[in-house]
Amino acid sequence: MTIFYIVLIVLAGSIILINLMLLVFALIIRKKAFGSRCDKNPLLKYFSAEDFGLTQTVLNIAEPKKTQYVRAVLYKKEDIEQRKELIIFCHGMGPGHVAYTTEIAYFCNLGYPVLAPDYFGCNLSDGGSIKNFANGTNSVAAAVLYARQNLTRYGKIYLVGHSWGGYSALTAAEKTEVDKVVAISAPDRPELAVYQVVKNVFPNFLAKMLYPYIILVCGGASAAESANRLSVPVLLVQGGEDKTIPPANSVYHRAEGKNIKKLLSAGKGHNPYNTVAAEKKLAELSAALQIPQKADGQFFKKFDFSAATEEDKAVMEEIARFLA
Repeated sequence: MTIFYIVLIVLAGSIILINLMLLVFALIIRKKAFGSRCDKNPLLKYFSAEDFGLTQTVLNIAEPKKTQYVRAVLYKKEDIEQRKELIIFCHGMGPGHVAYTTEIAYFCNLGYPVLAPDYFGCNLSDGGSIKNFANGTNSVAAAVLYARQNLTRYGKIYLVGHSWGGYSALTAAEKTEVDKVVAISAPDRPELAVYQVVKNVFPNFLAKMLYPYIILVCGGASAAESANRLSVPVLLVQGGEDKTIPPANSVYHRAEGKNIKKLLSAGKGHNPYNTVAAEKKLAELSAALQIPQKADGQFFKKFDFSAATEEDKAVMEEIARFLA
C-alpha cells in the first residue's frame, strides 16, 4: 500500500506540475500578444493628414489613470460641406489609427468628420502595453462617450472598425449609444484569435493542451453575440480568402442578427477594403519585415506604400451607401 500511495502522490504531483507549466506558458503567450505597446515601425511610411489635405485636432478623450490618457485625432476635410454624422474609426492590431489614414481620408472626402482614437498603449495614447482585447472595447466606448458629451453638434455616431477594431466597435456598441456599426474582418472571440496564432507556432498536441488555459487568461466577450443583440443597423464585411480570421472565429460567419447586413469580398484576404493587388503588396511588405537582411531599410525606402493601400472602390462605396 505504501508504494501505491507513493505512486499516487507522484502522479498527482506530476499532473499539478504539468497544469502549472501550461498555465505559465499561457501567461507568457498572453504577455507576448498583449504585453507591449503598439507604435509606428520606423521602417514603414505612414500617410498623414497633410497627404490628403485634412485638418487634424488631437483630443484627450479619456483618463483611465490620473496621469495617463487615451487620445484621439479628429479629422476633417474643411473645404467641403460637413455632414452632421460623426464616424469613429476603430483601428486593428498595429500602430494605432495611422495605419488607416487612407480609409479615414475616404470618409472625410465624403464630408464626414472622423474621430480616430488610439487605444490605450497605442501610438498617441499613454500606457505601457495594450493589455488585452477589452482595451479596444473600453477605448472605443470612451471615444463615444466623449463625442456624446463634447461633440454634440453631430447628431449621429457611426462606428467603423477593422479586425480588432471591428471587434471593439461591436462590443463597445452594446455599452454605448451609437447609430450604425461597420465591422470589417472582425474576430468573434479573443481567445480564439490567440489560439489561431498558437496553432501556427506550436505542435498540434501542445496547442490543444494550452487551449483551456488560453481561454482562462485571454478569454473575452463574443463580438458575434454583441452583433446579434444590437438593435442598430450593422454591416459585416469579410474577405472570402481571409486566413487571419478563419470562419470558426469570424463574426461574419457566426452572427445572424435581424439587423445585420453582410458583404463578402471574393478573392480578398484580411483587408477586403483594399484591392487584390494592394493585398499582395501588403503580403510582400509583411514578409520583408521578417527578413533581418532587409532591416537596413533599403527595401522599404523603395517600396510603393501607395500601391499597398490602394482601396477597392466597390467595397468602400458599399460601406458608404450603408452609412448614408
